[in-house]
Amino acid sequence: MRGLVVPCAALVLTVLAAAPAAADEPPFVHYVGLQTAALEFPPYGTLVLSLGAEYLPDVNNDLAGVRGELARFPTVGIGLGLSDNALFQITWPAFNRLRVHSQVQPPILGLDLGGVSTGWGDVTAATLIQIRPPDGASPGFGIKFAAELPNSNEKLGIGDNSTDVFASILLADRPVRRLALYGDVGLGILSDRKAVFTQNDVLTFGVLADWQVNDGLHAVGETAGRWSTHRAGPETGSRAELRGGVEIGRGATRTSVLLVEGVDGWSSGLGVSVNVTTQIAALKRRH
Repeated sequence: MRGLVVPCAALVLTVLAAAPAAADEPPFVHYVGLQTAALEFPPYGTLVLSLGAEYLPDVNNDLAGVRGELARFPTVGIGLGLSDNALFQITWPAFNRLRVHSQVQPPILGLDLGGVSTGWGDVTAATLIQIRPPDGASPGFGIKFAAELPNSNEKLGIGDNSTDVFASILLADRPVRRLALYGDVGLGILSDRKAVFTQNDVLTFGVLADWQVNDGLHAVGETAGRWSTHRAGPETGSRAELRGGVEIGRGATRTSVLLVEGVDGWSSGLGVSVNVTTQIAALKRRH
């Protein structure tokens, strides 16, 4: 998996460079950098690729017992329209750099990280399905299934290197023409980071608002996270974030700039997430 970083980054850069070829595709608000799943789908066969960077000034990894500044670049996103009502997507914070502010001594996992730790992130694969679109009288709803797959080294204080699975119900409504609202509530099953055959079940949640300022500018904001009903093991407890900013673009290529604020002990301070997204017609319908 770690050897995929070069070809994946090359693929995204190639498609971003070829964005004019996708100019005829209908615009698709992809909400890259936000955590809430939205019932928005590209046309069948459309490949949605994103490349971004994220900076969080103060994060805590209690599995490795380390705290510091986390920079992620590139963050890679790949989405494929399976139908007009279904989407498969992969998200990957590919390369991570943690500037260590403090580490528990002696090191919990046996590795002294020194001043800087670098490594690959874990991969998340998800499928979103819309069962009913919003019709003005009642909200639309759908489902999402996701799995976070191990690809990191837990000793580096960057990822957990474990498998977690998620299922959630998605809601969407448009109370006025320019305002779209999305809800995401479900269950996460998180593997215990230190014990086999053990897990922690958490409630996942997300609320996203999108105000269309004009054809090329959207103001977006969300709160998203998870809630554990009891004191959990390392890296499986409650956490939440606030994210807000703008998404700019009229055609196939869009840029988002978001501010990030943690609202729990996992992350604090004001961070930033910047992403560029484009789409191309990769598959054609058979008639």
